[in-house]
Amino acid sequence: MSSSEIEQDDPKRGAVLTAALGLFSRYGFQKTSMEEVAKAAGISRPGLYLLFPNKEQLYRATMQGVMERAQQAMEACFADETLSFEDRIVAALDALMGQYVETQVARDLSELLENSGPQLGSMFHDYQEKARATISAQVASLAPPGVLTAELGADDVMDVLFSAALTWKQTSADRAEFRDRVRRAVQLISRAG
Repeated sequence: MSSSEIEQDDPKRGAVLTAALGLFSRYGFQKTSMEEVAKAAGISRPGLYLLFPNKEQLYRATMQGVMERAQQAMEACFADETLSFEDRIVAALDALMGQYVETQVARDLSELLENSGPQLGSMFHDYQEKARATISAQVASLAPPGVLTAELGADDVMDVLFSAALTWKQTSADRAEFRDRVRRAVQLISRAG
């Protein structure tokens, strides 16, 4: 069962994870206390400790939820058969990374995720690899004829798009610019094939 399914089954846990996400995004792991999370979630501190025995487990559960929701949103975009190949790629990368472009909280959360090695272990890396594998598989199955060649395979397309999107989520002025850059990259790749 994914963490987002658990959140739906347990509203109290969902409220705690939502409160924790806001606080971790704003103050970071070190400066967020369990007491602040309990207060923001509207539960007692002992009640919080019944759900999460320590801050590390709370943080892992919070970040796991963030990453799972982004992965699920990306997969939903790829599954939308009403969209063209180009539109699916743009929507999928926007769902995965575009949310980290517009707001300061989103930028703080993105930085928090990228600098959480001690607390998350390999979780962030594992989710990135899962996203990369999903993108590559979808490019392989959805690319129009002529896009993929012996010299330009699905892994190559994914690598270029994923790497570029990582940079663009940090350098785009807004989410519309991020989507436009992704669209132009997909168009260039489609024409090169």
